[in-house]
Amino acid sequence: MKTAKLGILFVLIYLPFSVVSKMDLRTQADTLFLETRYNAAVNAAVQDGANSLLVNEKQEGEIRYESFKKVTLNREEGLNTFYRTLFTNFGVNDDKVSQNILDQYVAALMVIGYDGCYVYAYESYTDADGRPMSRRVESAKIPYAYTDSSGEVISFTLDDYVTINKPGSREWYEGFRSEMSLVAQAEILKPGFPFDEVRRSTILATIQKELEMTINEHNVRSLKSGASYTFTLPTIPDEEWNNTIDDVGMLAFVQGIPMGYRAYNNYALGGARIVKKSGYYGFYDNGIPYYKSNFCPKPKEIVEVFSTKKEASSKGFHPKECINGRL
Repeated sequence: MKTAKLGILFVLIYLPFSVVSKMDLRTQADTLFLETRYNAAVNAAVQDGANSLLVNEKQEGEIRYESFKKVTLNREEGLNTFYRTLFTNFGVNDDKVSQNILDQYVAALMVIGYDGCYVYAYESYTDADGRPMSRRVESAKIPYAYTDSSGEVISFTLDDYVTINKPGSREWYEGFRSEMSLVAQAEILKPGFPFDEVRRSTILATIQKELEMTINEHNVRSLKSGASYTFTLPTIPDEEWNNTIDDVGMLAFVQGIPMGYRAYNNYALGGARIVKKSGYYGFYDNGIPYYKSNFCPKPKEIVEVFSTKKEASSKGFHPKECINGRL
């Protein structure tokens, strides 16, 4: 009898813990399912938006051989596509109220352009009836600017094309690094200087600074509206950051969506994937074998195609710079 009472007591004590444990496991499973679904939705929205940046109506807006990353971005189409995919995947494509609520969780949205980036943040305004309103608007282009020790201001791009302003001058000079090194004093343009390293770090610093400012402003706005969630710029691996400065594309930071016992936080980086694989043309000039990049204008007669400079050199071909400064 005593054993039976102890068994009943054990069941009475264990049962509540068992039920709570099962409920917790179910909640965790539901949360994991939602997180996976939300990740897919955000990633798809950013990638669709990035791809739509290259939808141009005019042929002159397409890729040019002299700078294959220099494209005219259709930012309006990219933004519209981002939201269209995001709202569809979250199931709110026909619900304006839910769309506005979901958009509040987009802490920062940015388009990475060839020679600058664009931030999409909220601004306050008053409608025709005097009511306070807000809307997401596009910033002016933010250049990837760097000031050299010589005082020259250099605006970088996603390749080695630069724009330079000399101290005390209103004139701007632009061209590839190899061309500008002949007309500018900046050490960074000279042979042997780690140009690409400085270019990349400048672009990355510009992007990070603008994102931090945008998220901070988003926090101020959210707190005023009664929200308690604090938005932050997450730690992103260097490899993913490097991908953002290799191609035009789009970045989005979605944070704070309630999800079980915690909030959903994610970021997505989408490239328009216009980067072409490098290759090299082999040709003869006055009987001498040379090679140059397939990003250069094609030689009149190509005798061989190489996948690397090393391969071309091993077969006796010499590097030859083309008009845009590439080999």
